[in-house]
This record gives sequence, C-alpha cells and structure tokens, in this order.
Amino acid sequence: MTENEKLDLILAKLEGMEAETQDMKAEMQDMKAEMQDMKAEMQDMKAEMRDVKAELQAVKEELQLVKKKVERLEIGQLEVKKELYIFDRRLTDVYRLALDAWGQGVENRVWLENGGLKV
Repeated sequence: MTENEKLDLILAKLEGMEAETQDMKAEMQDMKAEMQDMKAEMQDMKAEMRDVKAELQAVKEELQLVKKKVERLEIGQLEVKKELYIFDRRLTDVYRLALDAWGQGVENRVWLENGGLKV
C-alpha cells in the first residue's frame, strides 16, 4: 500500500468520524432542546402545584372557620336547651298556679253560694 492510499484510507476514516461527530452533535442539540422543553414543563407544573397548594390552604382556612362556627352553634344550642328547660319549668309553675287560683276561685264561689260564713 502506498502512502497516498494509506492517507486516503485515513482521510476516509476521519470523514466518517466527522460525520458521526456531526450526527452526535445534532442528537445532543435535540436532547438539549428536549431537556429545555421538559424544564419549562416542570416549571409550569411547579406553578400549578403552588396554585393548588394556595387553594388548598384557603379551603383549609374556610374549613377551620366552619368548624369554629359549628362549635359555637353547639354551645348556643346547649344554652337554648337550658333556657328552654327553665322556660318550661316556669310555664309549668304558672300553669299550676293558675290551676290553684282557679280551684280556689271555684271553692270560694261554692262557699259563698252556700252562705259563706255562718255566724
């Protein structure tokens, strides 16, 4: 093999390597573009996650407010029950007093109709 043939062979191999290097560079550029797209998508996903987290926090705060209101309603309900019980007792007392007064009035009328005090 002559020197020119050897050089031609080396040149052919170098050209093949250069083509492979160019292909690898192109693939690397494609991968870099894909990575940038993935990075942008990840940033979008992070922003959405922050929004969801903020909404969840707002819901949590509202739920705590509702819980406090329910607790206050339970306390109020107990107070109303207590007042209703007291009212019921007072009403019962008034009813008994009215019955006693009515009965006393009937007894007094009968007594008066029968002549009252006999002297």
